[in-house]
This record gives sequence, C-alpha cells and structure tokens, in this order.
Amino acid sequence: MRPVRALILVFFILFSIAASAQSLEAASEWSLSDLGVLRQDMRGAAVMFLQNCLAELGYLTQCADGIFGPATRQAVAAFQQAQGLETDGIVGRATWEALQKLLIGGAGTYLVKPGDTLWGIARSHNLAVSDLARVNAISNPSRIAPGQVLKIPKGGLVAPSISLVPWSEADRLFPRQGTATVIDLESGLHFQVRRLFGTNHADVEPLTAADTEIMKRAVGGSWSWARRPIAVKCDGLYIAASMNGMPHGSSSIEGNNFPGHFCIHFYDSRLHSGNRLDPDHQRAVMQALRY
Repeated sequence: MRPVRALILVFFILFSIAASAQSLEAASEWSLSDLGVLRQDMRGAAVMFLQNCLAELGYLTQCADGIFGPATRQAVAAFQQAQGLETDGIVGRATWEALQKLLIGGAGTYLVKPGDTLWGIARSHNLAVSDLARVNAISNPSRIAPGQVLKIPKGGLVAPSISLVPWSEADRLFPRQGTATVIDLESGLHFQVRRLFGTNHADVEPLTAADTEIMKRAVGGSWSWARRPIAVKCDGLYIAASMNGMPHGSSSIEGNNFPGHFCIHFYDSRLHSGNRLDPDHQRAVMQALRY
C-alpha cells in the first residue's frame, strides 16, 4: 500500500436537507459516517468520494466512477481486513471512522516541497497560518523555500476546516449574483468571483481585472480546462470545490478582462449537459480536503 502523503481534513460534513441556519449548526457535529451506509450496486457522489478515499490509500486502482461494483467491494473488504474490521464489503460507521482516522494526521516537522504554500501546509496540519509562521519565525508567509524544514506546533489555534458541502446547500450559500473568495489550493492565491448563473453547478466570473490576473497566475499563466482543487469562502465557510480555468459562454461584468465565465463544482454537483457527475471535478473536490 502506498503511503498517505496528504492529510485530509474532514471533521465536518455539512449535509443539510433544509435550507436553514439550524441545519448548518447541526452539521458542524457530523463526520464522514454521515455519508451513510454504502454497499454494492449503489451509485452516486458518496460512492465516488469513497472510491477516491480508497484510491488515496492504495486499495483501489480503477478510476472513480460513482458505481459501487465488485472492484470497489473488493477494495473495501481489503481495507476492512487490514484494519481488523468485519470483512463484509459494506461501508458502515466503523469503516468510515477507520477511513477518517487514517486520512487525518499530524507531524512534528514538515519538509517544504516545490509548490508548497504556508497556507496549504498550515491547513493540512489543521493549524492557523499565524501559529505556523510564529513558531518558525517566518515574517513573510509567502517566502518559504523547498527543502526548508518547518516545525509543526502542537495545540495551536485550529484553522477553519475545509468542509464538504453538497451542491444543494452550496447553491443556497452562494446564490446567483452573490460574491465569494476562491482560494486556489495549489498556489495559495486568492481572488474574488461573482456567480452569474448555473443550475447544476455555479457559473462564475472574476469580479475585477485584478482578480482575472490573479486567477490566470493561479492556473499557470494560460487558460485551461483542467480541473483544480479550490476552496470557496462564502457565508463564513471554506467549502471544498473544483474549478476549470477556461473562459467560455456569456458574461455580465464589464472591464474584468475575462471573456466569459468559468465553472465551479461542489460535492454532488452535475454537468449542465446530461445532468451527470464529472469524475474529474469530483476528484478535485476530494483533493481540496487534503489542504
């Protein structure tokens, strides 16, 4: 089994079926087990999320397709056997809790790799950026170098976790004409967007020309359809999401130097064409929880 390098912060699964403040308060106590019991022949976003967890731990080699078939059941059973659980191939509370335990961790030190940001490192260790910077005497958080060894403080302030929020709730939290902050988790760059429209996912535009410039730097300097893990900050939450970096279609904001809009997907959001899950977007949503 390949080692788990990414630390996935999945303490709170916001799974509201009622669009109310009460539902959000209750959701803060939820965990991975609230994705429900999964067994062979089931389909959907929860199955796709499970498959991505198993792939991250090295138990599944096939692409996540949202279909709980024999290969997924075999991977679940192998994981259960390794963890000393009942080997029934059914994902219940005990299996979810074992997955969550393995995918959440900590360390005393961290070796900075190319492309790392202090923001991403802090979040992967469930820390506030200010605590990580203070312990390591870093005056400028943007200046860390590959090969640098960082001390990981114990008991520091907990940074807000990136939450897995289903599209039905994200649609309410980030309404049409609403604004939000997008954090590109690979680069650590932040920019503002406004939601234009979108029924199955959010179609958005950079708010200003400056936001467009930051977005273009985040995606590598040229527009691309490649899916990227992001966090969308709105209504006080950091929500796991995925975006592409390609202008297309219509737009409404003048002077932002962005000829169209781009797509942001959330857990269980769908393509407008065919009302289908996009495996690459759903995989990037999963990846967003590693930061």
